[in-house]
Amino acid sequence: MNQKRISFLLIAAGIVAAFGILVLSLFYAPGVAEEALQAYQDVPGIRGLYRMGLSGVWVTAALFLLALADYFRISVRIGKNRSFCAENVKSLKRIAVYIAVCAVLWAGAVFAPGLFFHIPIGPAWVFFLLFSMANAALSMLALGLSLLLSRVVEMQQENDLTV
Repeated sequence: MNQKRISFLLIAAGIVAAFGILVLSLFYAPGVAEEALQAYQDVPGIRGLYRMGLSGVWVTAALFLLALADYFRISVRIGKNRSFCAENVKSLKRIAVYIAVCAVLWAGAVFAPGLFFHIPIGPAWVFFLLFSMANAALSMLALGLSLLLSRVVEMQQENDLTV
């Protein structure tokens, strides 16, 4: 498969991911938050949790979109036959940081209701914990790929110097 075709497929996957992030953060999450607000309306401070939760969703959505922007840059470079370059290493490291911050925020979403609002951590909160763990794994994957790519770029530069 040539570089342009790979780049096209990567960009198409990124567009689908961006669409999913936007739909979840702009339409689905506010509805779920509204349902939670109604279910716990007798809990003091629930409005604060509601605002904090929605803000957290939007912050993580923004971080995911920043990560996708770097992903798109990498995809375009691949299409230009620049798969093994220092810019891709930097982009992968930024992606790892963005997603690691998301993992921390999602983990906070598990424990904040119980700590600050005395809402018991139930089965619904398990989703946040699993999502946090998935984000942590993706962050480590991106960091590992950046380290691997960094080594490849280093070897490529050494090879260019010897020729």
